[in-house]
Amino acid sequence: MKAPDVRSLKRVLWTLIILSLIPASILVSRRIQAEGRSRSVTIVMDELALSEQAEYLGTSSFELARRYQALGLNGIALYEDTFESLQAKGKIALLFGSEAINLAISNGELPPNIPTDSMLISELESGAFEQALAKVAQTPQEVTFMGRDWYVFPGAEINERPAGIDPQEVARWADAGFDIAYRPRNFPYMQNVGQDFPAQAHYLIYAGLQVAGHPSSLDATVAVSQNYITGIIEGTVQDGMKNISSKVPTARLLSFNQDYINQRLFPNDLIDKYLLAANERGIRILYVRPYTETQLGDMVENTEKLVSGLRNRLEQEGYTIAPLGTLELDYQTSTVLRALSSVGVLAGLVLLALMYPGVWGVLVSAGVAGLGIFAGGFDWNALALMAALTFPVIGYGHLPERLRSLGVATLISLCGAALLAAVGSDREAMLAISPFAGVAATLVVPPVLYLFYYALKYRPPVNWIMDFWQSPIRIGNVVIVFMGLAALAVVFLRRGNFPVIGVSNAELQLRTWLSDLFVRPRFKELLGHPLAVLGLTNDGWLAWIRACLLTGGVIAQASILNSFSHYHTPLIISFQRTIIALVIGLVIGLILVPVARLLVQVIQRWLRNAPQRSVR
Repeated sequence: MKAPDVRSLKRVLWTLIILSLIPASILVSRRIQAEGRSRSVTIVMDELALSEQAEYLGTSSFELARRYQALGLNGIALYEDTFESLQAKGKIALLFGSEAINLAISNGELPPNIPTDSMLISELESGAFEQALAKVAQTPQEVTFMGRDWYVFPGAEINERPAGIDPQEVARWADAGFDIAYRPRNFPYMQNVGQDFPAQAHYLIYAGLQVAGHPSSLDATVAVSQNYITGIIEGTVQDGMKNISSKVPTARLLSFNQDYINQRLFPNDLIDKYLLAANERGIRILYVRPYTETQLGDMVENTEKLVSGLRNRLEQEGYTIAPLGTLELDYQTSTVLRALSSVGVLAGLVLLALMYPGVWGVLVSAGVAGLGIFAGGFDWNALALMAALTFPVIGYGHLPERLRSLGVATLISLCGAALLAAVGSDREAMLAISPFAGVAATLVVPPVLYLFYYALKYRPPVNWIMDFWQSPIRIGNVVIVFMGLAALAVVFLRRGNFPVIGVSNAELQLRTWLSDLFVRPRFKELLGHPLAVLGLTNDGWLAWIRACLLTGGVIAQASILNSFSHYHTPLIISFQRTIIALVIGLVIGLILVPVARLLVQVIQRWLRNAPQRSVR
């Protein structure tokens, strides 16, 4: 039987990839149109944090908000009351069961027949407790004590039990022109979900880690949420959000922890982060907290700088700061087009297998497919992950080691990115409700696959293993290995919006400068592309050195697919940052080539001329 022509097979596979880009381009075009329709944002301030700052000044949160409103603040986030907040406002009296029993005994009265760990509530202001009563599953026990009527509640969760909000307070903020976000709470077996949501509110931003009505009353939540925009908080998983997000109007929201703001983020740092989120991640609700401590300076002055500076920067970028309109994402995917696009992903997987000799190619491709299914399930997510793991490798794997391969490999990665976006994008993915499955693997697996490919070009794995165990340990080799492992660890730990290893001040300044000039490129690509240039232009260097340099180039290619795997980032932004990083990386690499060659010559000359000394 005649052996299959590998070259002909490769041509067929590349042709399939090119053809699959036709349906992919239709889906990509639809997505770009859907992403480019909104340039409006709202700036919403947390009223609880504002109240804390106002206490230091001896004023109210409302008066202080009016001060910030004059500087550009347009929204306020009002929390649903709890039993504790109603007590603090003087609207209810609250006693724990043990306190009530002790008071009765000390007053010579018969103690009420209540559990010691219960809560007793009595209205001090007529109607103040009506909303809270409407939410409870069972009518509470009533007792008369100290000349007052009390409701008895089991447990002592005064911080957690939702109690509605004063409609007059909401009206006051609305009449002052604030764009209102309401922060309702959840509680087990809560009744009449959403019936007391204020009509003046524009947004629903759920307090805590659960959507109101979770888990048994989410249908009611969906029904009452149609006239509001539900905020999806970046980086915070809220139980029930995934169930309702496809059924209600939504917008993405960014906020920062209060301690993080007080202790680490100056106003300009916050402004940069909010602007980047609006430009690159589709954030439309900028949820700000005022400074409430003085580690970074005067809290009011810093808050003023934050509000005024954020508004000015947003307007310079072409944003309108105003209440958001309906933000239903108008993106229509297609099962047929996704299936046709997936043909290109599978063709890339076969091309990956053809890089390796013998059965190794089958094992590698099977492993990549298995990882995709393990992380993404039997779903489109699995195919998207396969594309992200495959296309960064097959560029350099199938191309000759020439400088032009850098551009061609990037083009191949962009083809993979288009297929990834076409196969994986849907409404929930673009709103970051269903994030990309296996995103961490996209930066780690491709360089490992490429190193394995490069090793097999010269020797079978068994020989590498034998040499590894039998070779003497040299400090220089150990240092080089640890440097490579450290580089991979940095790549992994620096991923995400909140990396384990932070960003230096110098890098932050460089990022800001690049962002001011154009879309900020990713640093993994700015570092990886120059390494690839060095590896592609120095044929005379040792193979293991070229392998390490080209692996850096593969990391840069993997970073491209990683950028596109963040579905909430507009495709145009990801494409722009890819091209900018390629150009800058190529320039840096071409500058480094003569420098590196000169350095190698100097070291070689020094080693040749070094005196030889014998050891006795």
